[in-house]
Amino acid sequence: MDLNNLKTDPIVVVGGGFGGLATVQALLAKLDGTSVILIDEGNRFLFKPLLYELLSGELQLWEVAPQYSDLASELGFIFLQECVVEIDEIAQKLVTSSEIEINYSQLVISTGVTTNYSLLENLQDYASGFSNLNDFRILKKLITNINNSSEYTNPIVIAGAGPTGVELACKISDLIKDRVEIYLVDKGDKILPTCKSFNREKAIEAIGKRNIRVYLDYYIKSVDKNFLELYSTDNETNNFIEIDYSNLLWTAGLKPSKSRFLHHFLNDNLKIKVNKFMQMDEYKNIFFVGDITFCENAPFPSSAQVAMQQGSLVAQNIISLRKGNDLKPFQFEDLGEMLSLGIGNASITGYGITLAGPLAFEIRRFAYLMRMPGFLLSFKSSGSWLFSKKIINHLLSQSP
Repeated sequence: MDLNNLKTDPIVVVGGGFGGLATVQALLAKLDGTSVILIDEGNRFLFKPLLYELLSGELQLWEVAPQYSDLASELGFIFLQECVVEIDEIAQKLVTSSEIEINYSQLVISTGVTTNYSLLENLQDYASGFSNLNDFRILKKLITNINNSSEYTNPIVIAGAGPTGVELACKISDLIKDRVEIYLVDKGDKILPTCKSFNREKAIEAIGKRNIRVYLDYYIKSVDKNFLELYSTDNETNNFIEIDYSNLLWTAGLKPSKSRFLHHFLNDNLKIKVNKFMQMDEYKNIFFVGDITFCENAPFPSSAQVAMQQGSLVAQNIISLRKGNDLKPFQFEDLGEMLSLGIGNASITGYGITLAGPLAFEIRRFAYLMRMPGFLLSFKSSGSWLFSKKIINHLLSQSP
């Protein structure tokens, strides 16, 4: 592909997660022929909320992590598997690790976040996260080893009782059939502190039915190859527990993905402070989307739902900017939340509906598959779900 033959400077999106890809799709639906380039270091888009179903084999790799090249062919954008190393805001140019230089008309940065291993000394040597396909492969191998060996007797420790930690605990417990106990650790006084009360109640029920022990008001102070120390957050008691563990999964903190060009945009809290239009005031042609952003006047949660809505808004603002029209501020619309609570089980809260159990699991799965990028992939995934023997039998069993 010869980037020098583009008719005009393209709109460039760096980062192909939920926010970046939502921006690309919304731009292509409304643009007048301007090229859109998506740059990402990986070769696959990862639909992270369905990573748990990939772990359990309830979904296949192509459903959860389609290749960007396939999406580019269908949707009509240009994909570069590259790492951006430099951005010149004045010249409106970026440079990749392969020394490709691209002049842009507008730039969208949506590089996302990854597991933060800096919170504890030597943590990366002994822990793994659950934010990418490499983490998935490590955990998949662990589950296989536990199911095929009697050597695993020590517990699996999961740090962080937010959505990722809770969903992982339930799914892993089902997959290893309670062979090994799971410890869920959080320094807060309750699990899922930012989630809907109904979903929290159902998660507590799901945990209670499994071989999962919850340690609230505790934090991991130190970790070594074979053991870790839990300390109480109550400074007066100074209680601590030493645990011999088999594996440590870290879901207790995130940081911006490693991107050298991003550092000078970040504030002291490792966030990019944006205005209500999702720009930095200094750079009107650069927009920011997703978990890396922070808006002081209208804070919003970090989630795929937020990132996708930001992406759609940014695309609209880019088109308005190009036409000289007024930009619109970002306003988050809470569409509810859905949690996976083990194999074939989920909890949903949204639009005044509260539902838990197998039917909620099927609704959650179908809702996510319908949001997959690209019509062909969404249609294929939804069709695979609808016409699978398991679903047909389930639907028939519900008939009067």
